[in-house]
Amino acid sequence: MKTNPSLFMLPDILLLLGIQGRTGELVMESGNNIGTMLLHKGKVLQAFSPYSRAIGDLLVEDGIINEAELMETLNLQKKSAYSPLGSLLLKTGKVTFEVIEMMVHEQIRQSVKEFRSWNGLVFSFIDKDIQPHDSIHLTVHEFIQPEVIQSVVNFLSAEQQPQRQSSPTAASSSLV
Repeated sequence: MKTNPSLFMLPDILLLLGIQGRTGELVMESGNNIGTMLLHKGKVLQAFSPYSRAIGDLLVEDGIINEAELMETLNLQKKSAYSPLGSLLLKTGKVTFEVIEMMVHEQIRQSVKEFRSWNGLVFSFIDKDIQPHDSIHLTVHEFIQPEVIQSVVNFLSAEQQPQRQSSPTAASSSLV
């Protein structure tokens, strides 16, 4: 199901998906641009826009691996059952977990920044059984203003507290 672009903005959608702990693919469209975010239990695992830089390219640009190592790992990826590039690089010892985590986080943040700049976003969410390959993720809270999160927490905690009802005798005695 697609949303009306005037009803929600990206932080609104992420807040809802995070609170609900949803798992699946969030697809965002604006004109000819299409981007996706993969979520597991309300946490962002991956995000891609048409302008996203691939993890391998980022690693080469930062001098962490060279072009030959990237090509070798990509060929290995093609020959085996799907494994993320980062997982294969970890297995070969070419990079550390912290480096892969930093690169994935940067890719997600950059994609979200791009999505926010798109006009008239139309969202659709597809429930899918997405399983994380590792523990790398970002919480949706990172993309939502802190005061909005606090307002939601206050609202939800107020909803869970029992309503105080005054007894008729207490009310009448306070009037005297």
